[in-house]
Amino acid sequence: MTTTTRKRVLIGAGGVVALLIVVLLALPSLIDLNARKPEITALVKKVTGRELVIAGPISLSILPTPTVTLSGVKFFNVPGSKNPNMVEVRTVTVKPSLGALLTGNVEVSEVTLVEPKIVLEINAEGKPNWEFTPSVAEARPAAPKPDSPRPLSLGRLTIENGTLIFSDSKAGLSIVAEKANFSASVRSLDGPYSVVGSATINGAPLKLDLSVGAKAADGHAVDLALEAGGKLGFKGKLSELGPNARLSGIASSSSDNLIGFADTLIKMTGQPQPDLPPLLAGKFTFDGAIDASQTAVSIRDFKLALGQDNAGGSLTLTLKPSLAIEGKLAADRLDLDRWLAAMAKPAAPQAAAPPPPAGATATPAPPAAPSLLAAITAKLSFEIGELVYNKQPVRNIALELDARRGVVAVPKLTATLPGDLVLQAKSTLSGDPNRPTVAGDFSLVGPKLRETLAWLAVDVSSVPANKLTRISLKGRMSSDGGNVQVSDAVFELDDLKGSGGITVTFSVPLSVVMQVNLDTLDLDSYLAAAPADKKPAAAAPATTAAARAAGPSIGLKAKIARLIWNKDAIGGIDVDVALRGDTLRLNDVKVSNLAGARLALRGTVVNYNAPQPRPDIAFNFEAPDMDRVLKLAGATPAGLGAVTASGGIAGSLEQVALREFAVNAAGQSLRATGTLALPGAAQGSPKSAAYKGNLTLNGQILDGSIEATFGGRPHITADLKATVLDLDKIGGSAPAQRPPPRGQQAAAKDIEAGPLRSIDGNFKLVAATLISPPLRIGNADLAATLKDGVLTISHFKGALYGGSLDFSGVVNASQPALAVDLKGDATGLLLGEMLRSTRGSNQFGSTIRVTIDGKLNATGIAVRAGGTTADQLRSSLAGGANLSGHIFVGADEALRFIGGALAGAAGGVIDNTLGTALGIVGQRGLSPTALLNAIQLVLNRFVNHDSPISGHIDIAGGVLTDRGLAVQGNRATANISTRTNLRESTTDTTINFMIVEDSSAPYIITTALGPLSSPSLNVTRGTARDPAGMISTLPGVGNIPGVGSLIPGQGGGQSGGQQRSPFPIPLPIPNIFGR
Repeated sequence: MTTTTRKRVLIGAGGVVALLIVVLLALPSLIDLNARKPEITALVKKVTGRELVIAGPISLSILPTPTVTLSGVKFFNVPGSKNPNMVEVRTVTVKPSLGALLTGNVEVSEVTLVEPKIVLEINAEGKPNWEFTPSVAEARPAAPKPDSPRPLSLGRLTIENGTLIFSDSKAGLSIVAEKANFSASVRSLDGPYSVVGSATINGAPLKLDLSVGAKAADGHAVDLALEAGGKLGFKGKLSELGPNARLSGIASSSSDNLIGFADTLIKMTGQPQPDLPPLLAGKFTFDGAIDASQTAVSIRDFKLALGQDNAGGSLTLTLKPSLAIEGKLAADRLDLDRWLAAMAKPAAPQAAAPPPPAGATATPAPPAAPSLLAAITAKLSFEIGELVYNKQPVRNIALELDARRGVVAVPKLTATLPGDLVLQAKSTLSGDPNRPTVAGDFSLVGPKLRETLAWLAVDVSSVPANKLTRISLKGRMSSDGGNVQVSDAVFELDDLKGSGGITVTFSVPLSVVMQVNLDTLDLDSYLAAAPADKKPAAAAPATTAAARAAGPSIGLKAKIARLIWNKDAIGGIDVDVALRGDTLRLNDVKVSNLAGARLALRGTVVNYNAPQPRPDIAFNFEAPDMDRVLKLAGATPAGLGAVTASGGIAGSLEQVALREFAVNAAGQSLRATGTLALPGAAQGSPKSAAYKGNLTLNGQILDGSIEATFGGRPHITADLKATVLDLDKIGGSAPAQRPPPRGQQAAAKDIEAGPLRSIDGNFKLVAATLISPPLRIGNADLAATLKDGVLTISHFKGALYGGSLDFSGVVNASQPALAVDLKGDATGLLLGEMLRSTRGSNQFGSTIRVTIDGKLNATGIAVRAGGTTADQLRSSLAGGANLSGHIFVGADEALRFIGGALAGAAGGVIDNTLGTALGIVGQRGLSPTALLNAIQLVLNRFVNHDSPISGHIDIAGGVLTDRGLAVQGNRATANISTRTNLRESTTDTTINFMIVEDSSAPYIITTALGPLSSPSLNVTRGTARDPAGMISTLPGVGNIPGVGSLIPGQGGGQSGGQQRSPFPIPLPIPNIFGR
């Protein structure tokens, strides 16, 4: 071919190629894929029942490789979901395989998702959003399967800056993967597979490189590398892809901080973060051969390093057909001190104790957890050359366990503790394999017990040197319920001998309980006498102690028939306690004879070894004679007699919650439920005290708060409320005072004002009913302050006898003599209510009944007094009050006919009957008819209508006098003149009854003279004239049958008996200055 020809061919070929390129470049513009959008979205809606939106264009390019790109793709979520879209993708790029296209097949070579956001949700009903409901149900016959299915190949999937959100509302699980950049490939269903990339899952960074090889004769090769706060790797084989797969190979893991590694992995799964022990915070490495399947998991010849400690061993866990475990762990040296220091957590600041719940029962002991070895077959072996604890080693530790059919044998147990305390045990399985038995021997011998106790940080300085020197426990071994038991054991402590046993339960936590039974324990021999010149130890300063690791539960069950203390016997001691970490649990503590008393305790003490332990204890104490108990404790008898106490105490020394705390002693009773704060108590003496809750004193219920400060001068703040408060019951019944000898006056007793001088305070009291017999005050409200011995009553308000009280004043106890200055008002007092409350009824008389009602006001009340005794206070009383109101004297109709009835009676009989009586009242020779008519006139003018009261009373030097005190009747006035000695309790009172017809002189005069308890009463006719026509105006009723019985001596044949008052009823004139 010539050069010219060659050039022409090349030019022609180039032109053809150029033409083809132009055609390929122009072809996408000739194919309108955007017109197919409705068809695509309708197909998706038909298949899934949801909307598909392609917001952007669909583009097609041929060169350099065929590529289809979709933009703005959104696939809707289930209605009602948290997120409106299930899938959002910025762009989707699909590249088919060019080789497959040349052979006539369509295969995807590469799919690239840019900024995809996929939302997977499970709602509260457990339904996932990836379950679709087609919009049209079509029943189409299944397409026939090809004879030789073509292997599936998805090529490569690339995700750029993707986001995956998974939430399970039912399980409360949430996982968010962000910044996901992955590349994955699936060549076929049988492999190989590969995933490489990184993401941030729930805020934790993750790197993943996983490859699963194609299936070979020995399975699939697996290679995994994961980084997430640590490294996890695996190289091995996977027998198949399916549920029956078996995984075997070499696993390795490492981390600078095992806790950080574990926390990161747990965080990525969306699970709550567990409280991992700080012990795991050290550097960690692990290597070992792993073989895992559905039936068994084994780790062989593993090597484990955590911090500075190294261990090795093997572990096989068989899952089917029954659970079995076999393992071995060996270590040359373990530093338990470092472990415990790492596991201990700083003590958190103790919050104030919450208000106590109702009920006095402390938290009951949890039921014993079942042994983990009760239902499995196990064969375990542990060997530790040296275990460091409290800076000293425990050597040659070896433990072998063989568990089968619910029994546990200990083929080997040895350990040597400081103080040459040697532990040895051996037991074996024997008998029927289906029902094996265990038998063996146990021995614990410590010839240098004091060295062992010093290693355990037990202070024995107060114990005599010849005590706590040796210990021995030997017994027989057995097993039941997955536990290891030591029974029929002989216990020896120095010269003390007893019986006992040990029970070990392989539960969570591990439980070790020791039983000890003693006949007599002489505690006095173990207590050295303190030197006389030895000063008491100062209170330890409060420190922030680290909490101990929980560890196993160590229990003690002890029964002591007789304990000698302070040369007295305490009988029937039964103790059941358990210690785990810093928590001491008192399951049951009983003393049946504590100097005649009984004591029972149960509860817990948290931080028991800290300066401020936190108890939660319920107790019951009964002492027929408390003095015996005080004497046993070395205290001074107080003459309390029988004492009982019960209830619950919780909190700390400085913050105590009381639950139905009850004490009965010396005739008094106290019950409290609330919170008692004692700041500073942990340093020796509290700086203050505060109680909030309710108190019951001798049946009187008070609710509120009491606070007291002890620095310098004590200050008390009290704010109390009560429904019913009887002041007589608060202090209990005082012992009766011995009467003075005949002819001698009782010695005046000084008023005890010391308490008022010793404290300051603010006091508030509100009581729905305040009782101070005979007074019963409703809605009582008291507010007072006490400063330097001066009690200032801001107000005392309440309701009394249907009226109201409002008082204020000062009680000054700053000087040797007490000074009282009170002011106030008493208004609206109902006289009927007053009489019913004081004497039981406001009615007088029998044949003729008189009812007294009315309302009394005492305003401007002022009372002043001073002195050191009650007599001096009464003698110095001064003040006064304005009286007002009205009195209503109601009488039945018989009173209206007294005058007429008496006027018609036989004069001789009247004279014989009333002669002596009139002499008694100073009216011998006066016509009884005239006197009775006068009295009847006065009575008619004061009964059955309101009679206003007015006037003023004064008190000076303990003597009460009046100014213008009067009762205004109907055309009559009762002028009262009184001089009542409050100290001597005597009165000299005169009531002059004046009538309007003659107001120049009294019409009737009544007097009361003598002691207030039984004054001498006198009634005389004054010099005022009778009203004109008085006789004619009286009711003329003649002789009324039966009226004669109203007059003493008339009728009934009583002619010579004792003479009585001429009036058959008490005069309806109240002795307001009497009792």
